Amino acid sequence: MTPTSDTYPNLQRRLNCLYALDGKGIKPGLKRIQEFLDRIGNPESRLKTIHVAGTNGKGSICAMLASVLQAAGLRVGLYTSPHLVRFNERIRINWDQISDGEIVAFIDRHQALIEALETTFFETTTAMALEHFADRAVDVAILETGMGGRYDATNVTTPLMSIITPIGKDHEEFLGDTLEKIAGEKAGIIKSDIPVVVAKQRPRIREFLRDATLSQKSPFIYAPDHCDTTVMTRYPDRQIVNIRSREFCFDELDFPFLGDHQITNLNTVITALNHLTATPLSGAAVAAGITAARWHGRLELLSRKPLVYYDVGHNLHGIRQVVQALESTFPGEKFRFLIALGEHKKTDLLGKTIGRIAAMVYVSETPEKKSIPAGKLGGILKRDLPDVNVIAGTDFKQLFPAVLRQLGGEDHLVVLGSHYLAPVIYDFYKINV
Repeated sequence: MTPTSDTYPNLQRRLNCLYALDGKGIKPGLKRIQEFLDRIGNPESRLKTIHVAGTNGKGSICAMLASVLQAAGLRVGLYTSPHLVRFNERIRINWDQISDGEIVAFIDRHQALIEALETTFFETTTAMALEHFADRAVDVAILETGMGGRYDATNVTTPLMSIITPIGKDHEEFLGDTLEKIAGEKAGIIKSDIPVVVAKQRPRIREFLRDATLSQKSPFIYAPDHCDTTVMTRYPDRQIVNIRSREFCFDELDFPFLGDHQITNLNTVITALNHLTATPLSGAAVAAGITAARWHGRLELLSRKPLVYYDVGHNLHGIRQVVQALESTFPGEKFRFLIALGEHKKTDLLGKTIGRIAAMVYVSETPEKKSIPAGKLGGILKRDLPDVNVIAGTDFKQLFPAVLRQLGGEDHLVVLGSHYLAPVIYDFYKINV
């Protein structure tokens, strides 16, 4: 899992400098990133982009879009965050990650500018992605916001289309403590006269986003009104679906994601593709791209016997979706949970959310990242799940293999709560991300 290229020592030193920019914290505003881009020749002005914001589903939607557009023969840039194992995952062209040497060269070339403007980690990384895509002449770049939208560093382009995924509560300390406030920040990506595709939302949030879109004189395209998907069969690693939309209709299509929340994401993607008039697509390309789409850490099947999944869901909205997906795929069955959560995550309804299918719960802490202490999280879940055995262990690197050793062939386990668990998990299973 560790890079072995000759540039790795130089890369690690540069990345350490980049990660140190995290110490600058969240600094709202687009002035720094825009000045950075102005000083390096405005690579964003040479790009056709699709801009994706929302609380949950952004990564999956970006991955599906990229897969379809690549299947159509396009050269597709993909910028997502955070990474699971290597920084390079954040910036890809046709799934090929930016190389170690290209990262080193960008930082060396612009180190003085980074220091002069005091750009944040995400601003610097966004500039790296935009320059990389522009220099390599991608046909379209798909940009996932890091957090929010209005002041997100990705909000410097005029896209072909904006997409807003399902909105829930997360990062409330930065985005606001109500869904309307959070939606207002996400709606900051809406541009005048640019189509806005909106995923299924709570009714009041749908109307909020509709009003925000129409106020910009932009087309409001609500995905549930434009695409309908029916699940025919559910398997442990995929769903078989029928899709009906204006341009694209498919029967018994293999869809390699689990859960009704991913059906919501699929409807959003198909709706977006129906309205992406700048890039005509064939039904064959759409079908091939959807079937080939992959995105690690989204109810990812790691083992069949015992059944082991990993999901990066780290807020209540995402964890609830995981539980609902498992309930629909394995009705009546129980799961063991292994959970670690970041220090600011909400826990008041966690026990109630997982309790419906919890056979046993292990709690731990995210490696190398501030977490809710395992003892504290364990205490909360013991209180809320008095009939479920809850075991706490602070060292995830030790607890994860220990839990796996306890599983019988018919047991079920889901590991969730953080992207920062990924290096340990993928190293154990020898999975290259």
